[in-house]
Amino acid sequence: MTVRLEIRPEIEASLHAQAAAKGIPLEAYLRNAIEDLAQAHASPATSLQELRATLDTLAEMGKNLPQVASAAFSRESIYQDHN
Repeated sequence: MTVRLEIRPEIEASLHAQAAAKGIPLEAYLRNAIEDLAQAHASPATSLQELRATLDTLAEMGKNLPQVASAAFSRESIYQDHN
């Protein structure tokens, strides 16, 4: 597909500089940028049900973890070897 865009000269210069910094032609730089933009918008949002299923899976993974006393997470226990 071919698309023609009219852009301001300072934007064109900036795009040329960015492409040159990556060592690729401007056309390739723009193609990559547009493809990245299209893919970012194409990925579907996670549904509430998918989020709940993921959280349930994480909760199941933690069921067999050993119980640790809350005192093990006190400031004093963490920094006991510091003055």
